[in-house]
Amino acid sequence: MRRRLLALSTLALSILLAALLGPLISTYASDRTQELFVTRQADLNRFAVVAANALETGSVSSLRSELDRYEEVHGARVVVVDADRRTIAASSGDLEPASVPRQVARALAGNSAEKPAPVWPWSDDTFVLASPIGRDAHVLGAVLMEAPTQGVRDDVAARLALLVVAGLAVLLVAAVGVAVPLVRWILRPVDDLDEAARRVAHGDLATRVPASAGPPELRRLATSFNAMANHVQVAQRQQSDLVADASHQLGNPLTALRLRVETLSADAEPEDAAQLDLVLAETDRLTRIVDSLLDLGQIGAEPPPVTEVDVAAAVRARCRIWEQAVPGLTVGAPDRILALATVEVVDVVLDATLDNATKFALGSPVEVTVGEVTIRAADATETAAVEIRVRDNGSGVRDEDLAKVGARFFRGAQHQNVHGTGLGLAIVRAHVVQLGGTFAVGRPPGGGFEVRVTLRSPAPGSSAARRGAAPAAR
Repeated sequence: MRRRLLALSTLALSILLAALLGPLISTYASDRTQELFVTRQADLNRFAVVAANALETGSVSSLRSELDRYEEVHGARVVVVDADRRTIAASSGDLEPASVPRQVARALAGNSAEKPAPVWPWSDDTFVLASPIGRDAHVLGAVLMEAPTQGVRDDVAARLALLVVAGLAVLLVAAVGVAVPLVRWILRPVDDLDEAARRVAHGDLATRVPASAGPPELRRLATSFNAMANHVQVAQRQQSDLVADASHQLGNPLTALRLRVETLSADAEPEDAAQLDLVLAETDRLTRIVDSLLDLGQIGAEPPPVTEVDVAAAVRARCRIWEQAVPGLTVGAPDRILALATVEVVDVVLDATLDNATKFALGSPVEVTVGEVTIRAADATETAAVEIRVRDNGSGVRDEDLAKVGARFFRGAQHQNVHGTGLGLAIVRAHVVQLGGTFAVGRPPGGGFEVRVTLRSPAPGSSAARRGAAPAAR
């Protein structure tokens, strides 16, 4: 929309300038043509007097000499004809009276030369004037002059070029000084709506836009946007409250159920005890699902407090806790690398991914690396980010299942019998996306499974950016 408005405003300014400059250049062309016409008409009248004397006396040699000199000086060809249209005298040019019958007929009828049309750079090289030769009321002949227009055309072209350059300069100044601020002012409510929509999309559901300023159409749009944001906020709060309440209400019955099953198992026969152990296992699984749902329900309830987190230090600290459970765990991270995140997000990412590695790639080496990357958005803008990669060397995930990894309760066909809820990576994805980061999975070269998480880097002017960060060790 901004480009369209700028194009329309620039077009309107161009039309206005053309309407102002057009009469100026037209007037200048008419004045220069009139000046040339008056000068050549005066010379034509003088030749008419001289030619009248020559026709009466029959001596035309001096007239021919004067016509030749005039052509040498002014470049204009002159021809004198009698009443029968016979050439009496002519300069050395090749002007033929028969080629301009209208002008000859007009002059022999006793009429003076007609004013030519304004001369432009693209006009003909010459125009022809004709004046009658007469004595008293008797027409003796006519004088024809083919006047060059090169000088006038050059002057008009120079003035036209000057006005065009001046017009373009004025247009540029007007576009920068008038059109751009005007379009920015017109689109300011739209920009506010766009910014508010971006903030809502990133999880800030408390964002609202002023609905009392701007044109009526945008005020109505702002009112509708605020109403939509209210509905979304209420719906998400209700959803989060429902999940939290349901999880909380299910917790006590599940705990009581487990205690009763344990009591029955203690006094049961061996065969019954085995069945009750299965019930206990399912009860534990249901408890973990309820706890995970509670965790998911809390995400998005309110914007998390984002701070500058040393991701490298957090990764090393968490991996030290997991290194006993994952013997083949290696860590590659710089001394210090900062990201905009919450204090617990690194723990959430590593707990879920390393737990999956122990389940689905037991005994295989696991690599955790941290480094800086550049993310290219859809609009070709690039932003810096901090990436955490967790790769195992197990059997991996089938290609048709990769796009489903991270969805709630998804478990690959080959892992259906592995202990778990299918919510770990879903929780990771929700946490990371809420912070404005990205979540991706893939099958790296050489096999295995890889989770890639990016977190936003601090702005270039922030204190974190000024401290800098070393590149990740690979």
